[in-house]
Amino acid sequence: MELDELKNVWISVDERLKKQEILNEYIIREMTCKKTNKSLMRLFWFDGINILTFLLLLPFIVYAYGKFGGKYIFWDSSVILAGVFCVANLPFLCYRVYRLMKIDLSENIKSNLYYINRFSLQIKWEKNLMAFIGPVMFILISLTFIERKANASLWTFWICGVILSTLFSYWSYKKIYDKNIQSIKKYLQELKELKEEPEEKRADFD
Repeated sequence: MELDELKNVWISVDERLKKQEILNEYIIREMTCKKTNKSLMRLFWFDGINILTFLLLLPFIVYAYGKFGGKYIFWDSSVILAGVFCVANLPFLCYRVYRLMKIDLSENIKSNLYYINRFSLQIKWEKNLMAFIGPVMFILISLTFIERKANASLWTFWICGVILSTLFSYWSYKKIYDKNIQSIKKYLQELKELKEEPEEKRADFD
């Protein structure tokens, strides 16, 4: 009789432990999904703002060229380069946001890792492009200032703008893109491990 009672107690304890383990896994999974979605939304909204900025910038570029174009060679070159960059970069940005929208935590983890890796690769391409476009734009606009014999206040405004835009670019790539991309990769890997653990346990049991 005592042996039967002991077996029943053991079965009851074992069931409670299993339920607690399932609950803990569920809580961890939900927290990981929440963190992943948070990082995804940061990237999504930041790129959405970038798209809106380019869309608003294009009419200004067209206006600037129509108003002041044809007078200064370097000014025309700067405006045309800026316009080409905006037009060429918009589809690139839209496709990047599309990549983010393809990430679905209810789907296969490997597919999600593929999409975030492709997104990360696009960011690296953009960094390399900006490393080329940035100095070229700086030289062209500086030559425009020389061509127009700009005064000291305009030069000060231009240099301050360059410094601020450089710092903002560094901050956005480091704190927005790199940080959140690494976080998403980490969380997706954790979700993958959580998904594989029950399968490994079943295999050990069998």
